[in-house]
Amino acid sequence: MKKTLMLSGLIVSALLVYLHADTKRESKDQYQTATVVSVDKHVSESNYVGSPSDAPLQAEDYSYDIGIRWNCNVYIGRYESATDYLPSVFSPKHSVDMRLQKHVMYVSLPESDREVKMAITSHHLLKGDQCAAND
Repeated sequence: MKKTLMLSGLIVSALLVYLHADTKRESKDQYQTATVVSVDKHVSESNYVGSPSDAPLQAEDYSYDIGIRWNCNVYIGRYESATDYLPSVFSPKHSVDMRLQKHVMYVSLPESDREVKMAITSHHLLKGDQCAAND
């Protein structure tokens, strides 16, 4: 009887821990509505030293730094493309659905039903009047 009671308690405890962890994971994977605040073309710096006419050819780099504001946080993500294409959702004052994971931001693209993964290059917190004025 004592063993059965202890085993039942152990199973219930394990089930509660599993359910709590599962709800935390689901809330982390949910999209939040945010606003695009800036779009800047990222220009790679050349590290070549010497005459510009002798510089080696460089591959075309199509990347943009996208500023996205969520609550009082502004995240700068690097959008990279193989072609010179920037989705229309990345325009200032446009609402986007995004989710965060450590150093990565995922933005949902409604026109193509897919998401874009962007590395977060910087992050800053809006303070005082800046935060209240942009809500």
